Amino acid sequence: MIQFHPPADNFVPINPLLKCGEEWIHDHEQYEDEDDDEFHGPITFHVQLQSDTHRLNFNCRDKSSGVLIASEPIVNKEDTYDGPSDPFFFEKGFYLEAKTGFQVWPGSRLMVEVFTCSSSSAGDHEEVHGMMKHLKDQLSLGGRLNVLEVGAGIGVVGSCLAAAGANVLITDLPVLVKHGIGPNLRRNGRANSIRIDDGEEECDHRQQLCPKFLIDTCASETTATDDTASLDAVKLGKGWAKSAVLDWFKPVEEQLPISTTSDIDVIVACDCIFLRKLADPLLTTIATIFEHSSASNPKFFFTFQRRNMLGLFIQLEELLDMIEERGWSVECVAWRDVEVEDDGIHQNYLFQVTPGKSVELLDSSDADINRASMNTSFIEEEKKE
Repeated sequence: MIQFHPPADNFVPINPLLKCGEEWIHDHEQYEDEDDDEFHGPITFHVQLQSDTHRLNFNCRDKSSGVLIASEPIVNKEDTYDGPSDPFFFEKGFYLEAKTGFQVWPGSRLMVEVFTCSSSSAGDHEEVHGMMKHLKDQLSLGGRLNVLEVGAGIGVVGSCLAAAGANVLITDLPVLVKHGIGPNLRRNGRANSIRIDDGEEECDHRQQLCPKFLIDTCASETTATDDTASLDAVKLGKGWAKSAVLDWFKPVEEQLPISTTSDIDVIVACDCIFLRKLADPLLTTIATIFEHSSASNPKFFFTFQRRNMLGLFIQLEELLDMIEERGWSVECVAWRDVEVEDDGIHQNYLFQVTPGKSVELLDSSDADINRASMNTSFIEEEKKE
């Protein structure tokens, strides 16, 4: 199997304009959710977008992994749970893919930076610049961008895209919607309302009307009566966000109405394609949405991080083959090196997938050239540090 090497020109360093950090919560009462008596995590991860003076806060059950830089607040490993087992181990729906969703991973930062920070963070890729411009011009031009986030975890990426101006439906498994995405949307939604009520943020009445895309995301009475299925949409910054359950192992039509899936322009997935067993169900879900979408050219953006562990974990080249076998085009639009605790330095990629003729990514004739360029860039960055 020919190894994939990213285009050197699409290397994206950490953008300091996106400010992140995390803190250990010592006083649980100050973070209570008025709609739920349960405490949703001992760590708060925060993000402040380049275009905003206020930050979004997210309750997590574990510290972030490979996301923060030395100058940003970070929770030490020694401050986290002390014991042989996770205190949430016996919770219904708690397994590896759910457990990892309760913390923040490097691909989330890469995705948010590329689509919300200045153009200098997006390499030379024209498509990414176009998406950024769409988000920034959305309100002034009266446009809209409907985004579906799958495998959203605690909802960091979807919430940031909403704050930047998109309408975002943030989805994951029931346990994550109920204990992660939902509480975090309510928390940030209340903070946003306070800013508007206090006059800290200018408000156009038109912007305060929930978009049709996020109204009635429940496909059936069964789904609608599930308390984890769909919560009220909330206003975040310049856009809107709403949560809903979307299980890749179940038909999309049983979970979301076609009136919703047909209106999706962009699908995003961060740090959630790592187990081999998840790849095909996810791609089948994406295929269904591609078929339903009325957008002229729907897009799927996903991040992938290389890892040392194999076996249960899918290799990037295997995943790219699966995508190309479906006749889709896939290309790397951004990448960077990330250092993950206990796992070393690995490359993290942002890919764009569109239905249509596939682009050959694993061309051996370019591999050596790309690898040499990549290594040169990495060495130069190390010297600067």
